[in-house]
Amino acid sequence: MLRGRAAEDAAAEALRAAGFTVIETNARFVGSELDIIARDPDGLVFVEVRARGPGDVEPSATLGSTKLRHLLKGARLWLSRRAGAETPWRFVVVGVDLDEAGRPVATTIIEDPFVHLPEFHHGDP
Repeated sequence: MLRGRAAEDAAAEALRAAGFTVIETNARFVGSELDIIARDPDGLVFVEVRARGPGDVEPSATLGSTKLRHLLKGARLWLSRRAGAETPWRFVVVGVDLDEAGRPVATTIIEDPFVHLPEFHHGDP
């Protein structure tokens, strides 16, 4: 759990450094969790944080249709409970590289992380 918390903290810092405003973290719903909800000039951003240790696969390789469905569910629920649901939104993944001790050493912001999936569409499919 400490590894996950460290990765999420590093991801939030990377997003802030890139000009995003973090609105909320760890929004939980039945069947879904949104790691970070942020905003940038283009709209809302639902962020999935993926930590990887030395030798682990790239974060984008772990993102499939099931994860997309869970994130869509969470995004829709989050939007349905907030004013301004008509705001444009998208998904972003922040990959966090960890050292042997589980400390974050690098972050990568991945735009359009689901573009490789046939059922992916920009916006709300």
